[in-house]
Amino acid sequence: MNRKLKFLILLLLSSAAFVQAQDFSFGFKAGLNFSTISGPSETDNSGTELEDYNLTTGFVFGGRFNVKLTDQFGLRAELTYGQKGAEYNFEGPSYWAFTASDNSTVLSTGTRRTVLKITNSYLELPLMGYARFGRIELSGGLSLGALISSRGTGELVYSGETAGGQTVDPFTVVLDFNYFGDPLVPVGSDDVENRTLDGKMVSIPSSIDAYYEASQNDVKYFNTIDVGLNAEIAFFLNQGLYLGLRGSYGLADVTKTDQDFSTVALGNNNQVILREDTDRNLSIQA
Repeated sequence: MNRKLKFLILLLLSSAAFVQAQDFSFGFKAGLNFSTISGPSETDNSGTELEDYNLTTGFVFGGRFNVKLTDQFGLRAELTYGQKGAEYNFEGPSYWAFTASDNSTVLSTGTRRTVLKITNSYLELPLMGYARFGRIELSGGLSLGALISSRGTGELVYSGETAGGQTVDPFTVVLDFNYFGDPLVPVGSDDVENRTLDGKMVSIPSSIDAYYEASQNDVKYFNTIDVGLNAEIAFFLNQGLYLGLRGSYGLADVTKTDQDFSTVALGNNNQVILREDTDRNLSIQA
């Protein structure tokens, strides 16, 4: 985190080094982020979409630094801390791999319903140009973000049938994800429910971490760097106070393919199917 912060501060200082001190001003900003993640949805055999990402609310605050070029035009840099993410929902056909007491795997197919709130915290450096027309200001530009924290909370409900034909009665698992801090191995809580499936004793944890069902590699789920395209309109109440509305469209994939796998079905030899798609941050900042 310290290296990311130093990098953003150095970039901010270097971007403003060419300006004259008398054209420079600064201030503070605070507001709300209404954000989601945009990407293709998994579908069932009939083509029905099984996933959706809804808006979630976070906060944003930080400093802004202005360089006045003329009475109407100028440049702006900001250094902000902001929360983005999404309310993720999945409902449809799926699978579950149970770990038996002898370390073998009991596979099942069925249906699952997942509700997960994702909160990603970024240090961001927007670099923008602005034009002032009376009390109205229009601005646009690019932003560079460094992901410093990533959490997910929710629950999962699953039911189905094992490969041996035994019914798997519904169970609920609490999702408590720390995408940066959780180990890259399956970890569940010590509080478990024991069942006998296909003649083997299996354990179902009451809660699981971010990589309980993950691909077995050394890759975290979210990318640490994000790039966005920003556009904003602001109304100035006076010289020092304004209300603004900013839209941000992510240009980079926020998830890593090596951990972005299908929850609908397994592939050959019961291997996970990786999803080679692009998931982008979308947000509206007030």
